[in-house]
Amino acid sequence: MNIKSIKYAILAASIIFLLGCKDDFLDKQPTDKLTNEVFWTSKKDADLALAGCYSTLRTPGYAIDVSSFSSMQFESLTDNAYSNSTGDGYTDISRGIITSSTGGILARMWTEGYRGIARCNWFLGNIDKVPDLTVADKNRMLGEAYFLRAFFYNELSMLYGDIPLITEELGFGPDVFKVKKSPKADVVAKIIKDLDQASTGLPNVPYTNGHPVRASALALRARICLYNEMWPEAAAAAKLVIDEKKASLATNYSGIFFGEQNNNPEIIFSVRASSPTAVHNLDLLYGSRFAMVPMHSLADAYEMSDGTKPVAPIVPSSYDPNNRMRNDFYQNRDPRLKLTIFTPGAPWAYNKTIGFNNIDKGKAESPSVNNLGVRKYINLSVDDGNAGLTGSEQALVKIRFADVLLMYAEAMTEIGGGTTTDFNALKALNDVRGRQGVAMPPKAVLTRDVVRNERRVELAFEGLRYYDIKRWKIAKTVMNGVKDPGNITRVFEDKHYLWPVPQPEVDKMGIDFQNPAYR
Repeated sequence: MNIKSIKYAILAASIIFLLGCKDDFLDKQPTDKLTNEVFWTSKKDADLALAGCYSTLRTPGYAIDVSSFSSMQFESLTDNAYSNSTGDGYTDISRGIITSSTGGILARMWTEGYRGIARCNWFLGNIDKVPDLTVADKNRMLGEAYFLRAFFYNELSMLYGDIPLITEELGFGPDVFKVKKSPKADVVAKIIKDLDQASTGLPNVPYTNGHPVRASALALRARICLYNEMWPEAAAAAKLVIDEKKASLATNYSGIFFGEQNNNPEIIFSVRASSPTAVHNLDLLYGSRFAMVPMHSLADAYEMSDGTKPVAPIVPSSYDPNNRMRNDFYQNRDPRLKLTIFTPGAPWAYNKTIGFNNIDKGKAESPSVNNLGVRKYINLSVDDGNAGLTGSEQALVKIRFADVLLMYAEAMTEIGGGTTTDFNALKALNDVRGRQGVAMPPKAVLTRDVVRNERRVELAFEGLRYYDIKRWKIAKTVMNGVKDPGNITRVFEDKHYLWPVPQPEVDKMGIDFQNPAYR
């Protein structure tokens, strides 16, 4: 090994160690003087540091890792699904058992989010030192780091409200414990500014390789504006994505999530996996072990194929209670129902003889307790209970064009006072409903209820419903009284619209650092 190779091996090991630190507040950036003096000498150094920024996405809170839950699990905090596992604290949150010491995902989102922000800050604070970057490369790399930092900050601000706004390297001195929280509005303003800069530096091309492009930044800007009721700004950003035509609806709904992800025109940003170093066990967790199971209320939200609301069938005297719901209830429905949820009798790799069915328990590895299962993202050809050991390679889709169309429709509906006949907004929603393979009849007018239900069925199990029901202020209505199997009741109180800051951070920073409802 030559001296140059040794340098990179040592630097890579040092950076991985420094970036992997888990114990300190905000995961302080690696500002070790020696590391910075010998690093940042070439584009290869910059690429390595930028890769560290992306690595935070391969965590359960922000996407998925090889051995744990994925961000899909956020759906179990909603009326879409329930968690069939006590791991990582999802069941505690859904039942209102939430304190600053809850741990699990409540603490991991904070820790992992600020670790990602720290890595982005380190990159942004040192990129100017690299001597051989072209202007285009530098602008692109800056755009990626700004995009990622905005992505992390949006998740944190939606979960915790007012949070520390850190945009520079903190170092290792005592001043790190003097950081104060900033109002959420200030955080939002900053990340929108970052995305404006990102959208000018990122290439204006279709998304193809796991790195954000201009449409990614614009779509994330639309999401952040929508989440913060900045309706005109959300509509404008979404409309730019639509008008610039670098993304479009895919012709195969299922292919977006498995089998047709490469160069898929609908995917605008995703967390990609590759064998053998970056795989996950999503098929095992959701397709067989049922770490999360759909609620019947979600199935009810899918319309009949003619656009009318479904009506529960009359239960015959021979109805088997173990079947939970009659199979014919799922016929002649919005095609997205069976593309999203395993229903009774659906093709299922783990029981090829009779399909997805809870009655014949002897032939199913771990049947769902309510005869529904997560279908979206699942590889239907996997029939080995050890599938998770070899790993899935499909990407976790974080932003896609259908979401952009629905964000535009929602923003325009809100601008219009809750209902709109605006042709562009109506067309955006109807384009989603009418895509090839779905072909649901168009709506004649947009209302809040129409848009919100469309988001629920189109984007189910993509980790967005939790943010939707909280920003719409309907979480208490749709969650309280919902019963999980086992007759365990969900609880959602006013204070649950925000999560508490993890107790270790409060211990270091003082009680004022905690959200008021949890002091």
